[in-house]
Amino acid sequence: MSMMYQIIIHLVLIALIFLLFFAAASARVNSRDIKQQVLEKQFALMIDSASSGMTIEISRVNMNGIINNIEVKDGKVFVYVSGLVISKGYPFFTKYNVELNNDKDNFYIKIK
Repeated sequence: MSMMYQIIIHLVLIALIFLLFFAAASARVNSRDIKQQVLEKQFALMIDSASSGMTIEISRVNMNGIINNIEVKDGKVFVYVSGLVISKGYPFFTKYNVELNNDKDNFYIKIK
């Protein structure tokens, strides 16, 4: 009988350890962060492939979340999604000047 109790106690302890690992992992991985990174990469790739005179129109309401702000500076594009205030940015490489404008519903990235 004592062997059975030991096995049960070990199983409960193992389950608690797994729960702690899953709780720590879920706190670190946030879907908004991933959506933000996806948007930054998409916009950087659009800027990379655009030619002079093009304007890229981006809706604030996007399938990856509501875009609060976009910044283009120092060769990086920064996207702020659904209340996130920190953005690492994603680099883009273009030989053209990039200008960002916005209105109530859209952002406009102009390639000059």
